[in-house]
Amino acid sequence: MRFIIFVTFFASAAVAQVRQGTWTPSVESMGRGYSSISYWTYRDDGVEIGGGRISIEHGLPAWQPELDDPDAFDRATKGKFYRLGNNKWTTLDTNLTLELGERRVDPGIYYLALERSAEGKWVLVFVEPAAVHHKLIDSWAFVPRPTEVPVIFTVPLEHTRASDQAKELRIELGLEGSDSSRGWLRIHWGPHVLQRDMRIGMVSPEFYRVRR
Repeated sequence: MRFIIFVTFFASAAVAQVRQGTWTPSVESMGRGYSSISYWTYRDDGVEIGGGRISIEHGLPAWQPELDDPDAFDRATKGKFYRLGNNKWTTLDTNLTLELGERRVDPGIYYLALERSAEGKWVLVFVEPAAVHHKLIDSWAFVPRPTEVPVIFTVPLEHTRASDQAKELRIELGLEGSDSSRGWLRIHWGPHVLQRDMRIGMVSPEFYRVRR
C-alpha cells in the first residue's frame, strides 16, 4: 500500500544501519499491534485449559493527513496490491477453522496483505509464509514484486467510513454479541474501515476429556 509503504513508524524504535558489501543490515526494535480471540475452560481437576485461539499481529503505521483528500486516497490505492501495516508481514495465526464470509480458512499461519481493484473493491489477501520464505520476499517487496508473491486466496471486505480517525493502523478481532461462534475482523486506518464477518469453528470442552 503506497500510503502505508512510505510511512516510517519508529515509535520506541532503535534502528542501527551499517553498510557491509552490497547489503545494508538493519537492526530494529519496535511495538506491534495485537488482537486475539481465545477460548478457555477448566478440567475436572481444576486445571485451566485452552480451547483455541485466533490472533493477528501487525505493524503500526501512522495515518497521513494528506490522504484525507478522497482523490489523493484513490490515486494511492486503486488498482494496486498493498502491504498491510509496516515492517514485517502482518500475520494471522489460528488453530481453529474460520469462515470469513464464504471463504473457509483452515487452521494455520498466514501472511496478510490488501488489494484494491480499479473499481474500488477491497479484498484481504492470504499468502502462504513458506511460499515466500525461500524467495526472501519481505512485505516491503510485495508492491514492486506482486507477481512473485503466490496468493492462496482472497476475501472480499466491506468498506465504510468511520466517525473517528484511527491515527495508527488498527486491526481488531471481536465477537458478535453473546454468540461465541460469530465474530468479525476489522481494519481501521484514518477514516477508513474494512470489515468482514467471521464464523469460528469452536471445539467442545469434551475435546480434552476424550484425549487423556
